Amino acid sequence: FPELDDFVRRRRVSKSVHSGRGYTGRISSYQQQQRAFKRAEKLQDSLDPDNPSFVKTMVRSHVSSCFWLGLPSSFCKDHLPPREHKMVLEDEEGVEFDAVYIGNRTGLSGGWRGFSMHHDLEDGDSLVFELAEPDRFKLIFC
Repeated sequence: FPELDDFVRRRRVSKSVHSGRGYTGRISSYQQQQRAFKRAEKLQDSLDPDNPSFVKTMVRSHVSSCFWLGLPSSFCKDHLPPREHKMVLEDEEGVEFDAVYIGNRTGLSGGWRGFSMHHDLEDGDSLVFELAEPDRFKLIFC
């Protein structure tokens, strides 16, 4: 059964597991941020047009201290529920992280910290968020 094979291949990371090096405080230059953002936009253009997506550039509050990730409000209004909703964040390797979408604040909490730390995200990194299913974001790093 291919569905079972796919299910078995998926890996979940618990909230307590962290394999990243941690936030270094690296601050990327404006030019580095712009290059990453342009790469992300180009990659976004190559995605399935039936799956809504957006590009998000990380700032310090997304990747250290409070780990709050605000999402574009227009995207949330059009594609996500207006209430708290469990989500899965899937990286390019198929590793999954459970997170919580807070509808009235249009942002991710609850599992975003683990995802961010596991992937060593830094200020200035750009990610493409693709809504592959109503409760699943596929994230691509640029």
